[in-house]
Amino acid sequence: MTAISIPQLLDTIRATSGAYYKLTILAGGARSGKTHLLKQVATQLDLPIINLSLLLSQRLLSLTRHQRELRAQDVATDVIDEHYKSGLCLDDTELLFDTTLKLNPLVFLREITRNRLIVATWNGVLIGGELRFGQIGHPDYFSQTVNGFPVVSVAEDKLQLHLTT
Repeated sequence: MTAISIPQLLDTIRATSGAYYKLTILAGGARSGKTHLLKQVATQLDLPIINLSLLLSQRLLSLTRHQRELRAQDVATDVIDEHYKSGLCLDDTELLFDTTLKLNPLVFLREITRNRLIVATWNGVLIGGELRFGQIGHPDYFSQTVNGFPVVSVAEDKLQLHLTT
């Protein structure tokens, strides 16, 4: 991983617009500064920010558990499409990890960015090339190797860039 500045982060995000996956993830624990950084990115790149968990939960609320399983990915895609302009910032993505929705959050984010520039927060850490969410043993625990897009680890206003192939 390489230490980077905010201007370097913005250049990295801009560079993803020509990549196969147009995704940049800002990963960090609670209160690490991810949302503050996302707001800076959104302002500098003139991108809207949405609270994905809030909007997704509002749409899924009227569905049965079985319907949520079947439609969660489509509903999340619809929410993103409705707010998408030239790019989009996703904050509060935790609902994607809800095991009752049967989503793979990383696969969903990768696939949704094949045609869209997305900067998303990830409430977790990057360790040894794997993005993790939650604690081992918890039902929502998630860990998967990252490839094809940059991940920025955020910790107390220190940014570390992890580029993958």
